[in-house]
Amino acid sequence: MPAKIRHFLKSPLLGIALIISSSIFPISITSVMAGVTFKPPGAQAPQRSSGGGSRDGDICGFGTKVSNSVSVTPLMPNSNIGFTVADRPTIFVYLPGSKAQKALFTLQDDGSKTYYQTTLTLPQKPGVMEVKLPTSVPALKTNKNYKWSLVMICTEELDTDSPWVGGWIRRVEADRTLTSNNQKPISLELISKLAETGIWYDSLSILAELRRSQPNNQALTNAWQDLLKSVNLNVIANEPLVN
Repeated sequence: MPAKIRHFLKSPLLGIALIISSSIFPISITSVMAGVTFKPPGAQAPQRSSGGGSRDGDICGFGTKVSNSVSVTPLMPNSNIGFTVADRPTIFVYLPGSKAQKALFTLQDDGSKTYYQTTLTLPQKPGVMEVKLPTSVPALKTNKNYKWSLVMICTEELDTDSPWVGGWIRRVEADRTLTSNNQKPISLELISKLAETGIWYDSLSILAELRRSQPNNQALTNAWQDLLKSVNLNVIANEPLVN
């Protein structure tokens, strides 16, 4: 792991990011800054995972087009692998309008052994959906790769032409002992530092939490758009978060 990442993962700021999802501390913005840019750490996915199946939307009846994208789109860096310091990271996928009501989500280890699988109920409107791993899922092991996939269920049973996307997760080590007494609120500066050191999933999930809690905060909206544009997801940068 690059020294820059190792250094940042041992800072007190990181613990704030780790606990944000459990809402132990209040969510607020303490600083406003221009731009949040993801800088990839140089890791590459063990294999490329991309959207497959029916790209023209015939099976799912896609009714909403975002530029040239008419199918599901994973919120992932170009390398198709993202780092996390969370034991159960949150995954984000853009869903266009379609007739699909459910999707099959699968998480596997790097030996293709199923780690977790569930059927998800999809939102009724297009937008960016988050997939949270429940506490019943064993914590991801550090310095291990995991592969996730989401397959749209557009017919009575899974079809070979069903649109699907996937990506990779690598959990990296973090020193949590430095954070026990740190109760500072989350800031855009923290999110920016996470993104700059290659911590993709946490940058995205913390920023999403803040956007949900402060939907009218333009600084957060701008930061979200900047983060997605920094990994060439311009076509969905303006899409809403949906439940």
